[in-house]
Amino acid sequence: MTSEVFESWAIVELMGHRKRPGYAKEVEIAGGKMLRVDIPVSDGESVTEFYGTPAIYAIRPATEEVVRDMAYRSYGVDPRPIRPVDYRPQPSLASSGDDDDFN
Repeated sequence: MTSEVFESWAIVELMGHRKRPGYAKEVEIAGGKMLRVDIPVSDGESVTEFYGTPAIYAIRPATEEVVRDMAYRSYGVDPRPIRPVDYRPQPSLASSGDDDDFN
């Protein structure tokens, strides 16, 4: 028995009433199956998100045109957070000047 790997333009519906339009593809990460969704933000650029199968409510295959239109209307230009979370070193580590602790 062979199983097909899912790969298609789609609108992915998640628990919590969120929708992610993009190119969806089944991938394996750390030994588990996940769904990778590449959300188009402009021609040639996308933002990638990964979801575990328990978070997925529905997957609706769609055309690339429908997905891009929904992504551009839903997110404007870019779905990334306005204020992304940045790494901020602890003051004691930043002042020591010893970067070897992280290698």
